[in-house]
Amino acid sequence: MHMESSSDVGPGSLADAGGVGVRQDPPLSADPVIRDDAADFPALRDAAKSRRGSGSPLRIIDSGKLPVPELEWLGRAGAAVYSSDAAARTARELVLVKGAAEKGGASVSYFHHGPFAEGGTGSGASLPFADLLELGRSGLHLYASNAQWPRDFASLDALAYACEKGGSTFAYYHHGDLGPGLEDLARRGAWIHVSIRNVVSDADAAALADCARAARPAGAGIVLHVDESVDPVRIADLMEAGVHLLFLTPPCDYRSALRPLEEKARRRPLDPRAYFLYPDFML
Repeated sequence: MHMESSSDVGPGSLADAGGVGVRQDPPLSADPVIRDDAADFPALRDAAKSRRGSGSPLRIIDSGKLPVPELEWLGRAGAAVYSSDAAARTARELVLVKGAAEKGGASVSYFHHGPFAEGGTGSGASLPFADLLELGRSGLHLYASNAQWPRDFASLDALAYACEKGGSTFAYYHHGDLGPGLEDLARRGAWIHVSIRNVVSDADAAALADCARAARPAGAGIVLHVDESVDPVRIADLMEAGVHLLFLTPPCDYRSALRPLEEKARRRPLDPRAYFLYPDFML
């Protein structure tokens, strides 16, 4: 039985399931991520069992290959399952997998790439919005982005509320200008990812700080992806307000005013539920 680790999977192969490339981790890494079509079921089963209760469970990317009973078995064995509309699962199937994973002390996360459709057949990219709400109420962690489709804040707020009722997490990757709806969404309990490229003024920074303060009582937060040079004073103010910073740039020189801020940010752990699979992708 052969099982490929995330180092064996091509960098673009995760795009179909989650919208990001597979990180090139070494074999037998501390927190392996494996696509369900990169190994046979017995190998996945053995890996899930071996890591159950370890604090770093096997993470399975659901491509839609496995029959639902096998995916349930993996969840019951302790594997965390990461699915998406690309896997063409029905809401009922996903809820079944979630129930099995819960018995194994694991979770199911779902990334919705497509539009928020009011109707549809109930499977794949046409999963109706009502079914997405049901997934949240059933305890699945939900993720969405406006990178490919526009998202209205009323729908995003409804998803965050559904996840709140289900005891799960809703995270939203926001691309573009910072709108007034972000603060209300943060207050509802959504984790919100933003790029530093969209924080172009002091007013933007102040709005983002307000979002972070609004999210804190709900146990959520703002994740700022920093991939270009930034103003240390502005960054310090955002950190003080509670914004989680992900520095994706090489470490600054030790004499730079940014260096202690980088170190402080790296010492502040980010809730694993706040992101889909990997923290440092702006999906």
